[in-house]
Amino acid sequence: MIKLNTPSFIFTSENTQTSSKVELLTVNYTNYLGSKEIDGLSVPQGYIQSFVYNETGNSILSDTQEAETFTGNILNDLTNQYITILQNLNPLITFTNTL
Repeated sequence: MIKLNTPSFIFTSENTQTSSKVELLTVNYTNYLGSKEIDGLSVPQGYIQSFVYNETGNSILSDTQEAETFTGNILNDLTNQYITILQNLNPLITFTNTL
């Protein structure tokens, strides 16, 4: 989970922000097998699809990355990635990884 130092409206991109104040965010992910093209051939590829949810269960951020991007604790890595994104968009708010 990601805890904010104070309940706040947060920017989720340069042009959007949450419609209500948030204090706690949840990171969730799923994996699936897809494919990608390499040298003209379609080969199997694992993907990690992740989401950040606010307290009301609304997804406020999402991303899809190749599974090979992760070598350790996927949830912790994703949480830290999202904190970096949120911190850059909201420099006056402190985001803490509670895992």
